[in-house]
Amino acid sequence: GTHSLIWNGIDSRGRPVASGVYFYRLTAGNTVLTRKLVVLK
Repeated sequence: GTHSLIWNGIDSRGRPVASGVYFYRLTAGNTVLTRKLVVLK
């Protein structure tokens, strides 16, 4: 099915991330996806 995720741009220390290229990883069962995310401010 379709899933969605909303990220508020805050890092694990509670601070807003800077503009740049980030990588994220999604894991569901045996499936692991790594993708690129661009943050522009």
